[in-house]
Amino acid sequence: MADQANEKREFIRVPINTEVEIQTQGRTITSRAAIDISMTGLRLATEQSVPPAGASCGVKIILAASEPRVIIEAQGTVIRSGPGSLAVTFTELDLDSYHHLRQLIMNNTDEPERAEREFFSHWGIRRPRT
Repeated sequence: MADQANEKREFIRVPINTEVEIQTQGRTITSRAAIDISMTGLRLATEQSVPPAGASCGVKIILAASEPRVIIEAQGTVIRSGPGSLAVTFTELDLDSYHHLRQLIMNNTDEPERAEREFFSHWGIRRPRT
């Protein structure tokens, strides 16, 4: 594990394997191979062509294993894209989606204490202004 003092990320990332839809530039990119997710974004693998960095997008994370099916919805910006992969940072997340995302991370992390510390040190998905 990387030393926390050297870690730039504000939130722990966890591996996931669920369906994700990215709506951008008038089309939908679908992936069943999400790589990892945090409270501030996700990275996924896709065979489809990807939008350039800076593109605005809508994100749907479909948790089909739950009954009833849960969909986490967010607005975001593409921060990295290249052949076969795409990374999105979340810019907006409604309250229900925030709670579902938080629970998804808690259910998939092997460091729940660290995740809880990170949740309590933020207001939603951003650090408080100092």
